[in-house]
Amino acid sequence: MSDEKLDVDLFGEPVLARRNGPGRPEVFWSREGSDRVLLCFARGLTIKEAAEVAGMSQPTFRRVFFSECRKRKLARVKLEMLQLVRLNDQAAAGNVSAERELARRLDQLRMRDSATAQASAAPTKEPKLGKKAEADRAAREQTGLYEPPPAPPMPNLIN
Repeated sequence: MSDEKLDVDLFGEPVLARRNGPGRPEVFWSREGSDRVLLCFARGLTIKEAAEVAGMSQPTFRRVFFSECRKRKLARVKLEMLQLVRLNDQAAAGNVSAERELARRLDQLRMRDSATAQASAAPTKEPKLGKKAEADRAAREQTGLYEPPPAPPMPNLIN
């Protein structure tokens, strides 16, 4: 088994042959790498985390996968839409379980979107006041013996 050459490791990453010379081997764009990067972004990983998963530094990652980095904000939505289109195609072909799954996913997405809209429309709480601001407010709202006296009446100057 030690004489075998491994093409990929346990996670499907290519095993590079040892190179005699300075520096790391150059990284090139590949379709498989692009798909993995887009799946990382669809899952919600940051560029730093995706670069670590890909096994490269952030500058190299941004240089190789620059177009994928631009698409990262919409990757989740695009993946969901791709799945829905595939389910819809199967449902149109007469697959009843695909119709059920399509209806279930659409309901889930509607509920998630409405929950997000309700959360953004919820009233915001007033920020908590510090000790000095709380004491100042309490002093202004003082009633009873230590209440500030009312302002004197203004004389009517207009006849």
